[in-house]
Amino acid sequence: MSKAEPLYRLQLLDTDLDNARRQLAEIEAALNSNSAVNHARAELASAQQAYQKQSVGVKSLELEGRSLDDRIKADEDRLYTGNIRTPKELIDLQREVEMLKRNRATHEDLLLNEMLALEEAAETARRCQAAVDDAARHWQEDGVMLHEAASKLRDRISADEERREAICAGIPRADLAVYTNLRARKPGGVAVASMKSEACSQCGEAPSSVLLQQARTGSTLALCGGCGRILFPG
Repeated sequence: MSKAEPLYRLQLLDTDLDNARRQLAEIEAALNSNSAVNHARAELASAQQAYQKQSVGVKSLELEGRSLDDRIKADEDRLYTGNIRTPKELIDLQREVEMLKRNRATHEDLLLNEMLALEEAAETARRCQAAVDDAARHWQEDGVMLHEAASKLRDRISADEERREAICAGIPRADLAVYTNLRARKPGGVAVASMKSEACSQCGEAPSSVLLQQARTGSTLALCGGCGRILFPG
């Protein structure tokens, strides 16, 4: 049996563990992100702020309208009480009442437009609230599936880690040290390279017949002359 065989089996298991841990990390990141819900909430906050601003503007215009009404009433009362003593004062007061009424008509048009805008802002806020509710509902549904997937991955990782311990227990410490060192340095953590058509599957270099024989039956690990990985003849 090739001395590299248990290391090759360990490599396959470690690759599976790497993939499982990466998938688990992605799921946990997704569970913590809530990007769709956060976006919907941001849109709702913006819509509510716009509604509040519009509401304050409408209330201010309503107060201005009541103030104009009070001034018009006060001037009309003066006109009809007969307390005006001179024609000039009477004419000036009549002109002021007419001006106030024109201002009031313009003010009413402005108030109507602002009230329509307020209703539009309220409708936008209602739509945004519905979007938040919908996003939250979908998030809860997706969260259930993500939690289930995460749980299965944790079980799989735990089982693989137990298998890994069993495999490592049967590998000489020196060989395991070589494997661990290579795994830390090589892209993708690939420390063991299987051979295809008597060539390294990772770099393509064909080992010498002596190195090939060492990989098959040697008492020491055979390292590829091209990439330095442990050669497994398969």
